[in-house]
Amino acid sequence: MITILRTLVVTLAVVFCSSLAWGNNMKLIPSDALTKILRNAIATSNYSELIIDGAAGETISSQAVLIPGDMQDTVSVAASDFRTTDGKSVISSSSAKLQWVRYLDISKNSPGVPVDELVAVAPTSIPDPFWEDAKLSIEPKTPQPVWIEISVPSDSKQGEYAGELRVTGNNGNCRIPVTLRVRGFKLSDDRHQRVIQWWDFPGRGFTDLKPGTDAYWKHLEQMCALVQRHRQTDVRVVWDIIPQVTARNGKKIWDMSLFEKYMEIVLKSGLYAVQFTALGQHDKFQLDQDSRVIGHDYNLGRLGALQKLVKKRGWKGRVFISLADEPFIYGEKSYNELLKQVHKMAPDIGVIEAVENDGFPDLDISVPKLSHLNLWWPHYQELKRQGKKIWFYTCCHPQGRYPNRFLDQTLLSARELHWIQYFYGLDGYLHWGLNWFAAKGDPYTEAVANEWGLPQGDAQVAYPVKDGFIGSMRLSAMRDGLQDYEYLWTLENRLGELKKHIGDDAKWLDPRQRPLELCHRVVQSFYDHTRDPKVLMNTRATIADEIDALDTMPLLYVQTSPPETTVTPEGPILINVRGIVTPGAKITINSTPVIPANITKTGCFIGCVFLTEKENEVVVTAELNGVTRTCKRVFVVKN
Repeated sequence: MITILRTLVVTLAVVFCSSLAWGNNMKLIPSDALTKILRNAIATSNYSELIIDGAAGETISSQAVLIPGDMQDTVSVAASDFRTTDGKSVISSSSAKLQWVRYLDISKNSPGVPVDELVAVAPTSIPDPFWEDAKLSIEPKTPQPVWIEISVPSDSKQGEYAGELRVTGNNGNCRIPVTLRVRGFKLSDDRHQRVIQWWDFPGRGFTDLKPGTDAYWKHLEQMCALVQRHRQTDVRVVWDIIPQVTARNGKKIWDMSLFEKYMEIVLKSGLYAVQFTALGQHDKFQLDQDSRVIGHDYNLGRLGALQKLVKKRGWKGRVFISLADEPFIYGEKSYNELLKQVHKMAPDIGVIEAVENDGFPDLDISVPKLSHLNLWWPHYQELKRQGKKIWFYTCCHPQGRYPNRFLDQTLLSARELHWIQYFYGLDGYLHWGLNWFAAKGDPYTEAVANEWGLPQGDAQVAYPVKDGFIGSMRLSAMRDGLQDYEYLWTLENRLGELKKHIGDDAKWLDPRQRPLELCHRVVQSFYDHTRDPKVLMNTRATIADEIDALDTMPLLYVQTSPPETTVTPEGPILINVRGIVTPGAKITINSTPVIPANITKTGCFIGCVFLTEKENEVVVTAELNGVTRTCKRVFVVKN
């Protein structure tokens, strides 16, 4: 089979020019956090250093590729401290987590995904999990990626920090310079969207852990830490954690002690909520016309005890349940009857459901599949207007050209899921498969990782190692997408603060418009999205630039009507321009000065521009005390 390489798995024929990257019998090449390096890739680069860009409080991903010489070797990788030029600010090497990338061999591709959306055509090897050990045995002349994650301390000062990455082996060593650019803003400690990927707990290799033991609770702490580091907010729990026991008086009661401690550990780890598995089930296959949703009596009994505990501990909004996964239209009536019963029995416990139908308006959290959200969007828009929480989910579907997180799709595809969240104002994301594997065999083989014949990687983005579970490139890419979301949120929040500070003069300012204009460069609909990693990374940098610019003098913010993303025919085309500058600044719009009468004392200004197909830009400049700032908005004009 011929391997198909997409844009982000780049084969470049560029001579690498940095002597620092070369070593004795090996060399190290800079890459990025959106490239899957295949084993037969000719990994070269036209960059002589690794440049990493992000905010304080962020975990920034990147990647480098080790090119071994003609001898087998065992190597280790390390990072130096990162220092500003003046040496006054230091980010310790302990902030850098370095992991060798591991490969999975697959014999077939995920079904339903067009060839040009795949990283490679099977049979092939795909990079995804990480090796647990710091040392790795490498093959001669075979590219070996190392995944880099730098957790920038929240109190880090803005600036450029210089360091290096070095690889040491028995037969040689090499190094590469690293520039870490820290932005002026801090990523919020809060999570502004909810995320869960259902875990198998305690999971493959740990099923012998006895509930309630110290080892069991330590394992829970480690798994909570893993998902929390990757910005997941919720975790899953099974109803069996509430066993029925006989009290001293001989009565049967529900023992809440295990769940209570489970919940305490989850919350202490920084996670937000737990979600119970289904309280009931479908009595037949959901697409049978006479299928119904029924509740299990023993789980309804547990529900009553759970309600009492949740109310006692003040955990309302932190505990959720499912009734029956993925209900279709045929179970609509019976599902809604059970939902009404559950709401009456447990008013402090929310109901969240991954749904295959638009007929469940009384759910606390509705979670349609990404493709169904597209098909039924007007319905869910109305629910949003009513204040309902709307998440979305992916699983073995959707396929086609929808983004998903299959093993043989691009990292860009997984990351863009969370740009979609911002674009449509969705409240959360769900996936069923964090760490599911067949019971026996090597989990790093296709037969065990994909026992159920699902799309490649659908069942897991975390893998078992001797001390717990370890992440993967896809899990990190999704975390990076969640941080991209926070960039967009930060820009929106800062614009909201600016509007509030200015007051009535800025009542026209829509804090969400500019973030949406930028988000539109990456995703345009539920399935229209860029396939070029540079577009995402450049857009992310622009968002960061515009956040930092709000603290730069002179201030200049521009909002157009219609928005920048508007496509318009010739007509004439009138663009209204509004903005805010530092009072006293001189303003021009497409080289025409704005007269003082159109500038308020608070610095708000107005203007308008007529565009043509050839002159399709609005360029606003502000000058104060010899310093000039420029904002540009570009429109698509068609004949």
